[in-house]
Amino acid sequence: MAFQAVPVGGVLQPIPFFATGRLSKFQRPTFGNQRLITSRQQTVVALAPPGTIAPQPPATCSLVGSSQPSSSSTSTSSSRSSSTTLSSTASSSTSSSSSSRSSSSSTSSSSSTSRSSSSSTTVVTTSSSSSSTSSSRSTSSSSTSSAPYPSYTNTPIPKGKIVTYNWNITWVSASPDGFRRPFVGINGQWPCPPIKGNVGDIIKINLVNMLGNQTTTLHFHGLFQQNTTYEDGPAMVNQCPIPPGSSFVYQFNLWQAGTYWYHAHVGGQYIDGLRGPLIINDPKAPWTIPNTPYKVDQEYTLTLSDLYHKQAPYLIHYYLSANNTDTTGGAEPVPNSNLINEAQNVQFAMTPGKTYLFRIINMGALAGQYLQFDQHDMQIVEVDGVYTLPQTVSQLFVAVAQRYAVIVKARPAATQNFAIVSQFNVDMFGSSVTPPNMNPTCTAYLVYDGSKPLPAPFTLTPQVWDDSRLVPWDKHTLIDGPNVRTIAFTADFGVDNAGSTRGFLSSFTYVSQKVPTMFTALTAPPDYVMNPAIYGHVNPRVLTFNSIVEIDLNNHDTRAHPFHLHGHNFQVINRGEGGTLWPGLDTTPQYPMRRDTVVVYGGSSVTIRFVADNPGINLFHCHTEWHVESGLTATFIEAPDVLQAYKPYIPNSHKNVCDALGISRKGNAGGNSKNWLDLSNANTEPEDPNLYYGAMTAPPPPDN
Repeated sequence: MAFQAVPVGGVLQPIPFFATGRLSKFQRPTFGNQRLITSRQQTVVALAPPGTIAPQPPATCSLVGSSQPSSSSTSTSSSRSSSTTLSSTASSSTSSSSSSRSSSSSTSSSSSTSRSSSSSTTVVTTSSSSSSTSSSRSTSSSSTSSAPYPSYTNTPIPKGKIVTYNWNITWVSASPDGFRRPFVGINGQWPCPPIKGNVGDIIKINLVNMLGNQTTTLHFHGLFQQNTTYEDGPAMVNQCPIPPGSSFVYQFNLWQAGTYWYHAHVGGQYIDGLRGPLIINDPKAPWTIPNTPYKVDQEYTLTLSDLYHKQAPYLIHYYLSANNTDTTGGAEPVPNSNLINEAQNVQFAMTPGKTYLFRIINMGALAGQYLQFDQHDMQIVEVDGVYTLPQTVSQLFVAVAQRYAVIVKARPAATQNFAIVSQFNVDMFGSSVTPPNMNPTCTAYLVYDGSKPLPAPFTLTPQVWDDSRLVPWDKHTLIDGPNVRTIAFTADFGVDNAGSTRGFLSSFTYVSQKVPTMFTALTAPPDYVMNPAIYGHVNPRVLTFNSIVEIDLNNHDTRAHPFHLHGHNFQVINRGEGGTLWPGLDTTPQYPMRRDTVVVYGGSSVTIRFVADNPGINLFHCHTEWHVESGLTATFIEAPDVLQAYKPYIPNSHKNVCDALGISRKGNAGGNSKNWLDLSNANTEPEDPNLYYGAMTAPPPPDN
């Protein structure tokens, strides 16, 4: 028997497994704070198997769980002044914050436009129902090994709040490094505000695209979106793009805890600034436990990013064009500046003797970054939302899209201030396209005493780094079984027939289709839904429900690539060497590390495993944004038969934006719903050989 987290008199009620044997010992275990909500949750309801229909989610989008929200989950609204000294907030007491900033004038070199105190409206309401919109989720009943933290097995999902954000996507003028340029911001504000909530909350974003000249979408990076695959965000994959003047509503449950981020997933738009932190607090996270070495007093979010002075559409056009002849296939645009918290010279206030949690997010487009706190060690306790056994390091390497949570203990006395230095991995840059005045480093400060001088930046020497040696705190062993499906990908670059730069995964380059892939999966007849041919030139791989999938990724390029899997985290079970700084992993660890973004080194390989237990459309792509635009992407059509049987409720927002752009919501990749194997109208290359719209940008609608 398994236990479903449904409150019936405050007691968890047993329910039988389906007769299909889905929850065998070979299927996905509950991974730490992943695969539903937190590290304390081990059992959930599974998706309805093929041939059955699960109940449709109620319109209230309420949550599974018992008990009322804890008093510590009250929403707060934080108001930041123009000072570069950031005040920290205790993670255990914040459910949602709306960051409001006054007009900027600071001691740092960063400046931006005035920011209204009402720039990001946040409304928090209590969920009115105890039934779940996502009442069908799968996990394994496998046991876990001992861990240094308490076990919370079978703890009910906490009943949370609906946290509402009202966002207008707008152009904002800002100069974070002294060079003024337009950014894509929110409510006239840039940097974009964070999304914050507690485990069990519902996030609702009422979005209006006011850009005037660009479509937009949002992706919530690292969130699995189980049962809400339509909220994942990639344009022409899980939704139509949101055209200028149109509105859209994103609404999803916060089942996971940890450090995430959100960003645009259309046309390289997040390069131009539409990106921000997404923090999900867990009131029972390891660092909230009193009287332990890991108890945290306060926390900060520290973002890393690369800044381009030119706007993304111009850079994408040149990068993909035949005129880009820097190297074979063309070199990626190189950033002009390095930013911490979208600024330079940021200060973090420190109190002697206190313990801090820093949530570190690389929100850049190209550059992996080395990060070091002068004379302060970092204790890693989370990667990509997965709690880890604490590991002390003096330096981190954070690839694009990766996240870490680290504990930093303040020094005992305020005798001086200290520098934080981040530094680009310049090995990723093509020399002939590197801006002549590019500064690869950015300095921030740990400020113990504001009356004392700020230190000079120190020289950072890159150190050997191997994140695959980290151990998840729940100590889950290798996902294994008698039938492991192996998918081999080879990443490479070249040019197409027009001489334009393209990325290839096993000789396929991604091209978006005339129908979003999710709608093809939802409308296909049962005889065709598992046939990859109907999905067109999206490099499709159709996965059966609860199958164990192993990806062998070989990198034929000379540079490292951060690969991200939507809808899952995965175990890193093997890795080849990558020069002197990147040691290999020649044997599978006893407790493989899990994350959602992994680096495959130049001329090397990596092997990962996951369980296909999340029906929907989940991309697998390099998160170097230029490579996404070049087509270095594959599409996992995951258990589309189960997705159809579940009959997910698709919000009206999807219909409205598709209709506004004249994009069909049914049929195969070419829009043919009569002959599903006739793909003569499907896209096989971008519409204009001289001007690529980008791998994730919808082609223009047909002329009326």
